[in-house]
Parts: sequence; C-alpha cells; structure tokens
Amino acid sequence: MRSPLISCIVFLLLLTFSLEAQEADDFGAWGSVAYGAEVFDDLSFSIQQEARMEDNASSIGTVFTNFAVDYRFNRSFRLGWNYRFILNRRATGLFGHRHRTMLDLDFRTKLRQWTFAYRARGQWEVRTNNYNNEFGFAPSSDFRNTFKVVYQYNRRIEYYSSFDLRILLRDPRIPSYQGVDRFRYRAGCEYLLAKEQSLGFFFQFQREINIPEASQGFVIGLEYKFGSIRPLMES
Repeated sequence: MRSPLISCIVFLLLLTFSLEAQEADDFGAWGSVAYGAEVFDDLSFSIQQEARMEDNASSIGTVFTNFAVDYRFNRSFRLGWNYRFILNRRATGLFGHRHRTMLDLDFRTKLRQWTFAYRARGQWEVRTNNYNNEFGFAPSSDFRNTFKVVYQYNRRIEYYSSFDLRILLRDPRIPSYQGVDRFRYRAGCEYLLAKEQSLGFFFQFQREINIPEASQGFVIGLEYKFGSIRPLMES
C-alpha cells in the first residue's frame, strides 16, 4: 500500500473520532459504483448504483440507480440532468418506489492545486408503489446548494470537503413548512488506482431541522468510479 493512500485513510480515521463526539440517532454505511464517459465534445453521461445501510449499518435502507447527462458550456459552467429510481425501505419492511428528477447548474474554478465548486440543484420527486396514496402521490420539490473544495495532494490523491444545504419548497406531507430542512457536512479523499479508475472514502454528518421527527446521524462511505469522466460533485 502506498504512503499517499495510507495518509488518506489516517486522515479519515482522525475525522471519525471528531464525528463520534456528535450526538447521532443513527450510523450508516454507503457504497456506490459509478461509470462515466464522454459522448460528444462537451457532452457526457454517467450511471451510478448505490446502496445505503442504516440502523447502525445493520440493514439496507435505500438502493438507487442514477442516470445523468451533463453539458459543459466552458471550463467553469456545466448543466446537468439526472433521473434516479429509488427503493426505500418502509416501516412495513416493503420497499417503496420513488422517482426523482434533478436539474443541476455547476460552477467551478481552479487555482493551482485547489478547486472550488458550487452546484445549484432543483429536484422533484414522486412516491408510488408501497406508499400511502393519501396525497394522490403528489410530488415534492427541493432546492439544494452544494459547496465543495478539493485539494490535489499529488497526481494520485485528492482531499475534499463539502457542505450541502437543502431547502424544502413543497411537500404535501408537511404543508405548513417551507425553508431549510437539512444540511450535510462531508469530508473525504479520492485515490487514483489506474488511468480511469478511482477509489474514494468519506465521512458525512447530516442533520434535519424544522420538520417533524427530525433526525441526525453520520455515515461512512466507499465509492468506486471508472470510465473517462469522473463527476466532481457527489450525488
């Protein structure tokens, strides 16, 4: 094992100790595999499969498949469209079906070894199978703001941190509230295994606020990416 990878793992282990100091309702483990490639000049696509463990990483809570298309206007601005099919475990043990569409506008700039990025995301979601149809499967909508800083340590390893703020625009299940309902902090590193393969590790703390039954918890994650395109922003 090479020393840069060891330093990446040590960094995240140290971060774990600080996260454990936070009060948390749950601990989760997320794992994902993603492939990305360029279709034409400035146009790319990606597909991602992810599983999320919950209940102290003892059971699968969510599984989703994400398809994305991105168009690059120039070095700084990109426009993206995503469709995500989500299986979410319900209290009954059955998995509910969710269909989510997302529209992204990304801005990024690079200064030597540093990359600074911001993503504005509008997302709309409909719940169907195995969900209560009391609301007629009415869609919910959110606006998310993600800020990310990446430091390129060398040719193989990058460290990053990000902050995601979600604003609830409409949810028929919570008709009395519009505003910030969740934030996430994430820190991690990504290690280049080969020319078009990378392995990433991260820790994340998230908290829900201003909504009924709000919760908080932290997550450890593992990401494997391959292909000619590696998305900068997390899902």
